[in-house]
Parts: sequence; C-alpha cells; structure tokens
Amino acid sequence: MPEVSSRSESEERFSGPALLEVSGLVVDFGGVQALDDVALKADPGSIVGVIGPNGSGKTTLLNVISGIVKPTGGSVRVGGEELVDFLPEERRDVGVVRSFQDCLLFPDLSVEDTLLLTKDAKKSTSVTSTTLQAPWARRSEREKREAVDRVITVFGLDRFRNHPTSHLSTGTRRVVDLASIALADPRLLLLDEPTAGIAQREAEAFMPLIRRLHEAADTTILIVEHDVPLVFGLCSKVVVMEAGRVVASGSPDEVKRDPRALAAYLGASDEALAVSGPASDTSINRSGRD
Repeated sequence: MPEVSSRSESEERFSGPALLEVSGLVVDFGGVQALDDVALKADPGSIVGVIGPNGSGKTTLLNVISGIVKPTGGSVRVGGEELVDFLPEERRDVGVVRSFQDCLLFPDLSVEDTLLLTKDAKKSTSVTSTTLQAPWARRSEREKREAVDRVITVFGLDRFRNHPTSHLSTGTRRVVDLASIALADPRLLLLDEPTAGIAQREAEAFMPLIRRLHEAADTTILIVEHDVPLVFGLCSKVVVMEAGRVVASGSPDEVKRDPRALAAYLGASDEALAVSGPASDTSINRSGRD
C-alpha cells in the first residue's frame, strides 16, 4: 500500500501547469557572457513572452531551461523542483517540453501516424501485450487514438490527416508540431520562435493556434518570438532582453511604456507593433506547399 500512495503523490506532484522560477542565471561561452544574472518568473498557466534583438540571449535562456546548456551559475526551478543538474530527458519526465525553430517531422509519415508516434513515445505499450491483445493494451491503444483524433480536430488538421508531412507547407508542419506538443502533456512548454521562416499570412494565424495549444495542453508557456504583435497580443507578461540581460519586464502595456524596452528593442514602437495582427483560425490551413 505505501508504494501505491507514493506513486499517486508523484503523479499529483508532476501534473498541471507548472510554476517557472529562474534566478541569477549566468552563461559564459569562451569568455563571452551570453546570460548575465537573468531572472524571470512564469506563473502556473500563464503565457510569458521573451523578446529582444538577435544575440540578446533569448535562445540561450531556453537552452538552459530545457537542459541543453548548463549555466555557470544560477537556478532553474519548475514546480519548486531545482533542475539545474537535470539532463534534458529528466526534465521531460517532470513535464518540461521544448520546441525548436526547425520543425523536425518524419517526412514519409502521414500527419496521423506522426501524432500516433508522438503519443507512443510518451507512453508506450509493450509488443507482447499488443500482439496478444491484452485488454489493458487494447484500452491504451483506443485512448491513444482518441487523443490523436482530438488534437487533429482542435488544430484543424482533418483535411491533412493522411498527407505525408513532407507534402505540407512550412506553416502547416508547424501546426502538426504544436499538435504533437499537446500530446506530450507538457507542464511547462518552451516555444522557440514558432513563426520563424513561415509566410506572413500563416504567421498571423498563430495567435489563435497557440491559444488553442495553451487550452488543450493546460500548461504554462514561455515563448521566444520575433513577432512583437503576436507576443503583445498573446502574453500576460513580456520580458525584454538585451546583451544577455533582462532590461524590462511586465504586462504588455507596461513594457510598451518602458523607455528601456523601447531603447533595447521596440524602437519606433508604432512601426514595430504593426508587423502582424490577428487572423482567422483557418487561414494557416488554406496554404499549400511552400
């Protein structure tokens, strides 16, 4: 009985959107200080955006939180758990999921098979149990397919269900990537420039898509993005970085008025904030191959 109780407590501990607390992060690359005493906080269930010019340390910050880069100093806590010494795969075990600018999908697999494979990677069923059609294995398979059907519907991918991912536009492949992320049950989701390299009409549709992801996955999101209007329209909190430091942090309205943010990145704010805007939920799925 104690073992059962311990497992239940563990499952409860690592479920639901996580609190992210970063403090005093320092990263040195060959004498160059990529991060200099960086601190930020993302409340459970919030969407926090990080913006800044190229070389400001945004991606390095995500690399530290996801475990790709180990900091020289500082702390990364997710749900109260100190993760600085955790490997990337160990961070995934506590619900930290990272996306990358380059969406890597299996080109010969259909959208549906790609998402089924993602779900298998999260919770696999043994070959023996599946072959023998064990009741619990059949139930697990049914639940997996139901979960995949749900995300296909939520992200508007029905018409692409049987299409090889290599036949999709860059923007639609990004949507498949977002759907696969939702299936990974993230407690903290790190998004690295999800609109990079896609057409403007597709980028405009990402705000409602990320909102759908946020709702479907019930997670905390930290997003690094160059599209300022998307960040300001999507996030409850915006962090501005420059030269490895946080120079401004607050609500979108507060950051828009912060002279440090204007000097560091926003510049002529009216022009900077007019790059993109809201679009219909379906516009991203109307495009063809790039």
